[in-house]
Amino acid sequence: MQLKKIDDKQIWNDFIENNNFEFYSFLSSYEWWEFKESFWFPVLRYGIYENNKLIWIIPLIKTIAKRWSYLFVPHTPLIIWDYFEILWKIKNQLIQIAKDEKVSFIRFNSPVQNTFENYQNFKKLWFRLAPIHEHAEDTHLLDLTKSEEELFKQIKKKDRYYVNRAEKEWVQIRIDNKIDHIETLIKMHQEHSKKVGYHAFSEKYIKNLYKYFPENIKTISASYNWQIESILMTIKFWETCVYYVAASDIKSKKFSPNYICQWEAIKQAKKDGAKVYNFWWVAPDDNPKHPIQWVTSFKRKWGGYDYFLVHAQDLVVSPKYWLTWLFETWRRIKRGYYYVIPKK
Repeated sequence: MQLKKIDDKQIWNDFIENNNFEFYSFLSSYEWWEFKESFWFPVLRYGIYENNKLIWIIPLIKTIAKRWSYLFVPHTPLIIWDYFEILWKIKNQLIQIAKDEKVSFIRFNSPVQNTFENYQNFKKLWFRLAPIHEHAEDTHLLDLTKSEEELFKQIKKKDRYYVNRAEKEWVQIRIDNKIDHIETLIKMHQEHSKKVGYHAFSEKYIKNLYKYFPENIKTISASYNWQIESILMTIKFWETCVYYVAASDIKSKKFSPNYICQWEAIKQAKKDGAKVYNFWWVAPDDNPKHPIQWVTSFKRKWGGYDYFLVHAQDLVVSPKYWLTWLFETWRRIKRGYYYVIPKK
C-alpha cells in the first residue's frame, strides 16, 4: 500500500463526512491543518487508496522544538478498514518519511478506544507509551440525538435548578462572533487561567480559530445585570461539536450562570445539526488530586458517557527520542498528570 499526498480540502473532509466514524473531532479536519500552518507548522497530508477508493487518511504535523523534532498525528488516522492491519503495512513508509523529515519519533493521538487489546496491538507494532498527552484523550460525550426534554432530564435535579433559576432571574444569553464578544472571551479566558492555574491560549491562537472555522464556531455568554459572568467557545466539525474554550467570573453564585451558559451551548449544538457534544478533556477517574478534577466534575453533570482513547503512542525513529522521553516524563510528574491503562 502506498501513501499518497492529499491537498484537496473537499476530498479530505468528504471522506470523514461520508463514513460513520465512531470518534473524530475538529482536530481531524482539513481546517485544523490550515490553522496549524498559520503558526508555521509544516503539515503533510496523506491518504491510502484501494482500487481507486480512499480508505485511510493520516496527517503528519511537524513540530520543531529546541530539544527535538517529531511528527504528530492528532485524532487520526481515520480508516474504514482494519486499523492495525493497515498501520502494519505502511509502518515502514511512515518511518522513512520521519527520517526524511529528520525527526526522532512519530506520536499518534489515535481515535481508537482505551482497551487492553488496542494497547497490545500497538505494542506488537513496536509503539511505546508516550510520556505525556498532547490533546484530549479522556473525553466525555453527550448524545444529541435525544430530544431537548430528554437531555434536560439527564441533568441532576439540583443542577437543573441552576438553569431554571437563571432563566427566572433573566440572565441574558448572547450567541454571536462579533469582535467585542471574541475580545471578551480572550480577556476572561486569560484572567481565569491565572486564577485557576492552567495554561491559557494566546490571543492569536483564539483569533485564528475564528479565522479558520468561521462557519462552525460559536461564542456563547451568560450575563446578569449586563455583566458577563460566563463565556465559552464551541467548535463544530460535521456532526461533532466540541466545548473547547471557556472562562467565568461568577458573582451570582445562587444560580451560577455557568450552568445556563453550558445548557444554551448544548441546545445550540443540537440546533446546528450536531449529533455528539464533546466536553473534551476530563480526568480518567475520580481522583480529587488530578489537575483537572475541578472542571471534570462539572462536565459530568450533564449526563452523557466517558469515551477514553488509547494514551498517545510513540513510534521511535532515532535514539534522540530518549532525551524527549526523559524531559516529558519529568514534566508530566511535575504537573501531576497520569493515564490509566485498562487491565486484561
